[in-house]
Amino acid sequence: MKKRVYIIGAGLSGLSAAIHCQKKKISAKIFEAAKYPGGRCRSFYDKKINMEIDNGNHLVFSANKNFTNFCELIGSSKTLKEISPNFFFFDFEHNLEWNLDLSSGYTNFLLGKKKLIPNTKLFDYFSLLKLFFVSKNSSVFEIVGNSKIFKTFWEPLTLGVMNTAPNLASAKVLSNVLKETIYKGEEFCKIFQPKTNWNETLIKPAVTKIKKNGGQISYGNLLKRINITDNYVSELSFIKNKIKVNKNDRVIFSIPPTNLSKLLGNCSLPNQYNTILNLHFKVKPKDIKLFKKPIVGFINSITQWVFVKSNHLSITVSNANNLNSHNTEELIINIWDEICKYIKKNIIYENVQIVREKKATYVQSPSNINLVKKFNNIPKNMILAGDWTQYNLPCTIEASILSGKKAIETI
Repeated sequence: MKKRVYIIGAGLSGLSAAIHCQKKKISAKIFEAAKYPGGRCRSFYDKKINMEIDNGNHLVFSANKNFTNFCELIGSSKTLKEISPNFFFFDFEHNLEWNLDLSSGYTNFLLGKKKLIPNTKLFDYFSLLKLFFVSKNSSVFEIVGNSKIFKTFWEPLTLGVMNTAPNLASAKVLSNVLKETIYKGEEFCKIFQPKTNWNETLIKPAVTKIKKNGGQISYGNLLKRINITDNYVSELSFIKNKIKVNKNDRVIFSIPPTNLSKLLGNCSLPNQYNTILNLHFKVKPKDIKLFKKPIVGFINSITQWVFVKSNHLSITVSNANNLNSHNTEELIINIWDEICKYIKKNIIYENVQIVREKKATYVQSPSNINLVKKFNNIPKNMILAGDWTQYNLPCTIEASILSGKKAIETI
């Protein structure tokens, strides 16, 4: 009997699984609860500000080979722009601005050949070495919390990469990131951003290729229930239809842990999540030109990152659970005030849209990562995918794509 593959979820990991399925000449059908693909990596037209915006911002590095290989597979490499490994920061409390220049590798900091963060000394950068060998049970704060560059380097890095506070974030996972990027040097620290948006770079070309090669995607088709017989998935009950599943078929669940827990019942999976807050400000073209840097990190502020787009400013705040109940208008005023202080000019935005991704990632602590690592109580013909399944990496685009690829390698 011919083996069939069913993919639950048309987010990035599900699309990656489908693309890698087709690479192995295996046909697969995707089922998506939403009316659109892409999950947290989607872009959409927003009527309020009258433009297409990304659901969220993502920092992707040249070290992320699964990402670059995926773009080659789906033919979207030309939709990317490469940004030099210079990280610009502005500290509101001390009114200081600096460029963390990684263009010649981190060793140049240790050798004193690069300009340092203001009010720091060469010795302060030896904390970079502390993350090289760390325990799987340590948090980032436990390793570098006393560092002079904690507030200006370690905290923004941890929040940006892991969407988890340093006192909770796994030092081991952050160490893995550093070993693939900063520790390797300039060629691995270049930043990739989409020329237009993430939909044009990842989602649209992936869907186009899947359909071109005969793949099918069923949208608006929520999986309500799964039947399990003799430790095999035997039936998938969607709101639109039911599908009988044979023992030699494979069902790839490319869904978040919360959704998986609802389907499987009592699961020992992380149930703590962190919000990522994004504000998209529509700004006049003449005012966009006031921003000379493509990406800027803010310190001692509500705003954490500013992504300068062609027609709007996109603001990101990670680990933002404390802002979920915050007054929206007050939040907009405070963040826009920070933007104006940064450019030293009061400008007016035309409109703004807020996107709250309340379960953007699970809290990537050592204990939660251990739960994911130990979780294997699933039916024999079920395969898990999703950024959260790659417990050695943070929940990122790279992890999503890798999870889909690895899911197919097991078939």
